[in-house]
Amino acid sequence: MRIGFETELFDPARGGTEVYVSRFARQMLAAGHEVHLFSSAFREAPAGARLHCVQPYHAAAVQAAITTARLDVMVGSGRRPGMNVVQPHGGTYLGSRRQNLALIRNPILRRMQAWFNSVNPKCRAAARLEQSMYAQQEPRPHFVAISERVRDDMRRDYHVPDERLHVVYHGVDTEQFSPAKKAVQRDEMRRAWGLEPDTVCFLLVAHNFRLKGARELIEAAAQIRRQRRDFAVLIIGKGRQAPFQRLARRLGCGDVVRFPGALREVERAYAAADVYVQPAWYEPFGLVVLEALACGLPVIATRITGAAELMTEGREGYIVESPADTTALASRMLALFDANLRVRMGQSSRALAERHTQQQHFHAMMKVFELAAQESAHSRRELPSDLRRRVA
Repeated sequence: MRIGFETELFDPARGGTEVYVSRFARQMLAAGHEVHLFSSAFREAPAGARLHCVQPYHAAAVQAAITTARLDVMVGSGRRPGMNVVQPHGGTYLGSRRQNLALIRNPILRRMQAWFNSVNPKCRAAARLEQSMYAQQEPRPHFVAISERVRDDMRRDYHVPDERLHVVYHGVDTEQFSPAKKAVQRDEMRRAWGLEPDTVCFLLVAHNFRLKGARELIEAAAQIRRQRRDFAVLIIGKGRQAPFQRLARRLGCGDVVRFPGALREVERAYAAADVYVQPAWYEPFGLVVLEALACGLPVIATRITGAAELMTEGREGYIVESPADTTALASRMLALFDANLRVRMGQSSRALAERHTQQQHFHAMMKVFELAAQESAHSRRELPSDLRRRVA
């Protein structure tokens, strides 16, 4: 199959979509498919992929490059029309905007921001662009939702019919993220961060600290700090630390909340941790949650986190209904000071992750691509050679 992926700047170091496309492209290349990547610039592109550098990177130029490549399937992750398959890793624009409003605690300021969004030219343009993608008819895309919540947003906001909707959860590399690897690195990483053997370490990995609930995690930590001191909260990532450091000091938990910065090998952070906490306000999926589960960590996540849909309350961890409920969050964290409970939940976490591997995700996505390729080929009255044998 000749398949293309587009992203405005291909750089896996940016995380998120770029990491996903890089990993998936490598899997497709290993399976013998022809992979085309379309971007304005490339860093660390997979060996063997055919690179299309499009400059300036605007809709007409991208579409011209795609047409010239004569692909079986073209996959988009943003709001650009003309794709056979659309897989928005950040969910829908309107869904994201709703949850960003929920972050604003003052109701008057929240209403003011909602009004500003409704008249802001940039917000209106983004909404129109996404609307045009969902309204696209030829070719009518297949939409891949990375969680049921994203699927529901697609239904509600854009009336995508069920036959064009596919829920495909992300998969995790269960070799890179594993209890065995965690055990090897654990002592080294805990020493590096000054964690005592009996210190319970709660971990959050994020770049957008505000959206992923760093404030709420610190507020929960402050409640726990009034009762005990044998714990630490590590907040790993590239986010702005200073406002959250000030908050931790003001709430009296600055001695237990730490910001080590970004970490390229994030599995080393999981190795030091005892519990992973994701009190996010908006998280269409949350691959870090699945990585933590694969490492055998119990997880506390908010209901809005897509990966929480895979979990069962009280089995792999806990699901908090709202990040605003920091009392509930602190209560769940306190429960996991029980080492035996952490062990039991950690075993269930690993078992869950083993049912959601990268290979299983790859096969699920290939089914969508094959369906899209058959439709595309039918419109051209031809099938790709590898699919012609399957259809025959």
